[in-house]
Amino acid sequence: MDNKKNTLVLLKRMIKVSARIGTGLCIMILVWSCATIPGLKDEEPETFIRVPFVRVLLDENQSEATFSAQKAFAIECLTLGQQAVYHASRPITVYGHGRTLKVVGYTGLVIQEGVDEVNIIPRGTDNRIRVNDNMYRGIIQILPHGQNIRLVNIVYMEDYLRGVVPPEIGKRTEAELEAVKAQAVAARTYAMAHLQQYPNEPYDLKSSVYDQVYEGVRVENKLVNKAIDATAGIVASYQDKLINAYYHSTCGGMTDDISQVWDRKSIPYLKPVADNGACSWSKYYSWREVFTEKQLRGRIEQYIASDRGRDLRIGRIRDIKVLKRTPGGRVATLAVFTDTDIYRFHRDRIRWVVGRTSNPDLILPSDKFDVLIERDKNGRLRSVTFQGSGYGHGIGMCQCGAIGMSREGWTFDKILKHYYKGISIEKLY
Repeated sequence: MDNKKNTLVLLKRMIKVSARIGTGLCIMILVWSCATIPGLKDEEPETFIRVPFVRVLLDENQSEATFSAQKAFAIECLTLGQQAVYHASRPITVYGHGRTLKVVGYTGLVIQEGVDEVNIIPRGTDNRIRVNDNMYRGIIQILPHGQNIRLVNIVYMEDYLRGVVPPEIGKRTEAELEAVKAQAVAARTYAMAHLQQYPNEPYDLKSSVYDQVYEGVRVENKLVNKAIDATAGIVASYQDKLINAYYHSTCGGMTDDISQVWDRKSIPYLKPVADNGACSWSKYYSWREVFTEKQLRGRIEQYIASDRGRDLRIGRIRDIKVLKRTPGGRVATLAVFTDTDIYRFHRDRIRWVVGRTSNPDLILPSDKFDVLIERDKNGRLRSVTFQGSGYGHGIGMCQCGAIGMSREGWTFDKILKHYYKGISIEKLY
């Protein structure tokens, strides 16, 4: 019951945030139940933001952005607690203006400047806000951020998932619908469990891999929307608390214990689980990266320089050994022996240390690998091959494994209970 109490607290916080998005919006506060969701409406009854909603950081590194909508939209400007509302049907641009904002119409006429906060609110049903080249459901909040602007999408949780699940699970078929449902439940659970993770920021989640990749309306598709609607409000819990629903692309045959991969405490439902080859169809089920001694030495020196903030020459590599593995078969400690010292690297950071020769901008696909060494006739190390399996950190649900299980007739709840041991599946709202 503690989890439901915590959820009610979150809902009350959401209502307070909703109330702050303009006095023209009327809050419909209903008693919390599994059936009816509190709503947020303006003067047109069809337009609303429903609870639970999520505040997603879209960007904070640009000095301006242009906004429009499929239909008319409202521009709410808040300055020193005072509100001014404008209505528009053509694009407007908001600029960072020192510690405030400047709102400019499509003709170049300044609508208002010295503004503390701007909210772009769609009017009417089936209306989407366009931010530069992408479209979003819900409301767009613009705040000053240094010399730039901060863009936050305030959106109903189910609509947020419509922009999350497609980039996370990829393009799927009807035969894989149960895997898409499992992904929807995992993503919803992750989002609900992380609504207060940035207590001093005006957002709950980031739209990148720091949380979950969120790309708005442009990635929506019918199959994913079908899966989201079919599982609306359903989450995964353990002992009446929302789980940390971590997931990754390909486990390579077995997931792992979170305490062995990251510097985290052990969690009962995030333990090593074999998927019996369900993800063997993935292109990352087997991979290899080959380095010359010089290339690998350069990668290690580059990592050490970025990690310690100073250049360091490690000397020629003489040998590489796996000193310890996780229960799931991933490398827990990798030792690099050089002419000058022994360097040890641990857990998931090994992927950043090694990287790839095939694409220097990417990290190693996974820590589940063997080290194959080739030497010259004098016994000096010539090249190192990392022969591996899997893609990602290996914690929680294997997405390709879930897809493989779905093809075999597994239901979404069975898939989730396979990867997250001892959990319950429940409808939260």
